[in-house]
Amino acid sequence: MLFYVQMRWNHEGRIPLDELWDVEADEAEHAQETVDSGFCVGIWKVAAQKRVIAIIDSPDAEELDRTALGRLPMREYLEFEAVWPLRDYLGFAEDVKKRYQV
Repeated sequence: MLFYVQMRWNHEGRIPLDELWDVEADEAEHAQETVDSGFCVGIWKVAAQKRVIAIIDSPDAEELDRTALGRLPMREYLEFEAVWPLRDYLGFAEDVKKRYQV
């Protein structure tokens, strides 16, 4: 199942910048692993903002939750602003054509 995930860094007053960069370096390695495994379809840093956007291909919401709250190196410093399940548009279009009738 695909999810749109929008996160904001929430670190001000919580961790010195030097330590934040160390944690972010670990997060960058983790991001590469999840992209390589196919769990993360794509991940982007929003220019000039402390914000990251990702498209995640998780088997279910439970696995996404486990990753977000337990596996991310930056989990203590990320605020999840939006997590939206995504539906394939062409599947939606087929339902529209059928007027959602079986």
